[in-house]
Amino acid sequence: MSARAALLLAVPFAVLGFGLRLGETLWLQPLTWRIQPFVPSGLILGLGLGLIAASAVVPLSGYFLLTRSARRRPRTWHIDLARRRFAVNASPHSKGPWTVTMGWVCGGLVLTERVPSQDRMRIAQLGAATTISIVVAAASMIMLVLLVVVNRPLLSLDPDGITVQRLGRQIRLRWDELLPAGPPRPAERNPKVLVLYQAAPAGSPPRPSRLPARRLHIDTAFLADTIRHYADNPHRRADIGTADELTALQQTS
Repeated sequence: MSARAALLLAVPFAVLGFGLRLGETLWLQPLTWRIQPFVPSGLILGLGLGLIAASAVVPLSGYFLLTRSARRRPRTWHIDLARRRFAVNASPHSKGPWTVTMGWVCGGLVLTERVPSQDRMRIAQLGAATTISIVVAAASMIMLVLLVVVNRPLLSLDPDGITVQRLGRQIRLRWDELLPAGPPRPAERNPKVLVLYQAAPAGSPPRPSRLPARRLHIDTAFLADTIRHYADNPHRRADIGTADELTALQQTS
């Protein structure tokens, strides 16, 4: 399974989390009331909390099980032959579980209430407040889907430089703007950011640029090695985007 497929798979599991969270409130919670006369209140509370936890654990566990191998960060690039570049997509490592979890949270946004004098639940009959809660839950789910489909951040390397495409903006770093011998290999495995330094006017300190390393589907040490390689070897930049160059990168990193 590709990283892109693993990320898209988070959408149905987010929908499942939404349904389980809402279903737990509407149908499973009343079960604890019906057995309350026969079971101690402490066990009832534990059962209720267990049902809530299960509604979150089931979709998350299913997602982790199906995408385990796809969430590992590889030491490679995707070759974009059409644009003659190396590219890397958003990582499903954290974004996928986050999407599933937020789908579950959205299921709890819909207002519910106990039916008077009955051991069952229903969507709350609070007029505008209920409508707003449903709209907010639905809009939040739509936003989750869009965040997954848009596939950001996206990082690419071409013979002229580095491009980072985020949700609302694009960052462009030219190779000849980067200081040589950097960035160093990160001290920790797959840190949150990778810092690059650009040359500044005389007398000014170098300008830092932060790459969202943890959100990219690539081993951060390999990413740092690749950038340092092209910053230090201008003659190799023309080969970016070719299979032979990718093989050479993997052999020297």
